[in-house]
Amino acid sequence: MSKPNRSETAEPLVNQKKIRLVVAGLGFGASWVPVYRDHPNVEYIAICDTNAELLRQVGEKHHIERQFTSLQPILNSNEYDAVHLLTPIPLHVEQTLAVLNAGKHCACAIPMALNIEDLERIVSTQRKVRKHYTLMETAAYSTAALYVKDLYEKGALGELQFLRGAHYQNMEGWPDYWKGLPPMYYSTHALGPLLFLAGKPAVKVHCLGSGRLPQEFSGNYGNPYPIQTAIFQLEDSPVVCEVTRCLFQMTRGFQERFDAYGDKMAFEWPQLNDEQPMLYKVEPGPLKPGQRGRPTAAERIVLPDFAERPPKTLAKYIQDTPSGNFRPHMVHEFVSSIIDVRPPKIDAATAANWTAAGLCAHESAMKKGEAIMIPIFKEL
Repeated sequence: MSKPNRSETAEPLVNQKKIRLVVAGLGFGASWVPVYRDHPNVEYIAICDTNAELLRQVGEKHHIERQFTSLQPILNSNEYDAVHLLTPIPLHVEQTLAVLNAGKHCACAIPMALNIEDLERIVSTQRKVRKHYTLMETAAYSTAALYVKDLYEKGALGELQFLRGAHYQNMEGWPDYWKGLPPMYYSTHALGPLLFLAGKPAVKVHCLGSGRLPQEFSGNYGNPYPIQTAIFQLEDSPVVCEVTRCLFQMTRGFQERFDAYGDKMAFEWPQLNDEQPMLYKVEPGPLKPGQRGRPTAAERIVLPDFAERPPKTLAKYIQDTPSGNFRPHMVHEFVSSIIDVRPPKIDAATAANWTAAGLCAHESAMKKGEAIMIPIFKEL
């Protein structure tokens, strides 16, 4: 097993400008609070949640004095520059629009929206107000995704040939709005890293549903499938992405995973959480006389932690796991995009395409695999 050397690169230069930011939604959001608090370009943060006791506990734990039980006072105030929404799915669209229309930058947990019309509303509003929108797709900033993206950009993978992603999760016991949710509506944990790696939007999809969703999990979406599998075609690319997403009735523990196959090297996510990923390398040079098939060397690797990329104050939040590590990188990307006055890497147009791909995949599944074209939202 080989272990990549930890980079000796000096800490990135940090602009001295400061912003003020709000973390809204403290279920999943509580874990983001100290990361934002400790970023050198964040002057201070506030926290927001309708649960006053949770608000108090998180504020006390992380020493955050500015606390709100409603988003409205924040939107009415000129004190804050940005809001990170980690609220329930049904609130994402209207809260995103409210944040943008209040003249504030917006980061939002997935999904961006649950229909194409709302994606168009968000993209249109972002273009009008010229504030940043970024989709906080955590899987695109996992340790594994960062590692494979580096391999590809350095040419080590060679030409991409095939990409595969999956997200297995059993949502029994979760809030009622999850019941019956089409799996592909929440597909970006599996699809996002693939599109981020390829640097191409998805333009067409064929998808099939699998299994049978019990009546007690049917919900209000009219979806009969606990599992959906799709093939996505990319724009101006010979590569396709295979993605499987499940929400119920799957005898498999939680996992977000992806595999990337180039003509020189391939990466496969481990099957078990305590395993290291696999790297495959094709033997270079011409085939020997009489040889059939090119030998491939396989080795387990230990992923680098990339702790040198965000500011040093965030290094303590780095997690040494294939799926971990995303918070410091995503916080730094969102904050630095504002400070540097540049579009975030997962901007509104990119986020809309990633999300639309899943929405169109479900439409295809409901039409027994019929090809569905996916809208592309070009950034202006």
